[in-house]
Amino acid sequence: MNSSQSTYALAILAHPDDEAFLLAGTSLKLGEQDKKVALICATTGEKGVDRLSRNLTPEQMAIIRTNELKAACGILGCDCKKIFDFGDGMLDQVNFDELVNVLKQEINSLKPQIIMTFGEEGISGHRDHIMIGRATVAATQIAGQRPNEIWRACIPASLIDNFCEHLEQRKVHRLHFVKHNLKGVPDERLTKIDITKYKDQKIKALEAHRSQYLPHLTWPYFLECECFEIIKLKP
Repeated sequence: MNSSQSTYALAILAHPDDEAFLLAGTSLKLGEQDKKVALICATTGEKGVDRLSRNLTPEQMAIIRTNELKAACGILGCDCKKIFDFGDGMLDQVNFDELVNVLKQEINSLKPQIIMTFGEEGISGHRDHIMIGRATVAATQIAGQRPNEIWRACIPASLIDNFCEHLEQRKVHRLHFVKHNLKGVPDERLTKIDITKYKDQKIKALEAHRSQYLPHLTWPYFLECECFEIIKLKP
């Protein structure tokens, strides 16, 4: 991929490892088409529970997860542009206008054709996911040079029960999740990208997040398909 080319797709996410779960295959597919993918992460993920049981401080976890994100982006051919420190598990307490303005500046600077972020339910109902998705949509709408489309990562409604069963095994900080039943997005509204060709590379990107990754806690569908609700924006 030519590093001098303009950004085609910009992913705006909440935590290190969001990119590996949600859009690793899509990023690799775009890269094969010589379309540059960049990423912005709102937090350092310092509240993550270390799956390696090393009794880390939040400051140590922030450093580790930042390095893990950069390693995963290297595997995916994704340019990690910014990692902000808005506070893991606290995005819904951040001044919304401030967050939107920061994201707007990044969009104006990179001028992507496509924005990729979380859908309305934040995939899992995580408050950080929901808030970064909302702020990204708001920032995109007021950007000086608006992208053509917003791709919002979602779970198909047909699979939501299975996903929720899986999610109960993964949840750690339960207060970070909204208390309502997830519904997913009707399948007919989704663009489903077959990523089986990139399965091995996606697993490597997931494994790069050593502090968070456990193979048996990866939802199998995430290794087969990535789903987006695509919103087309008027010029």
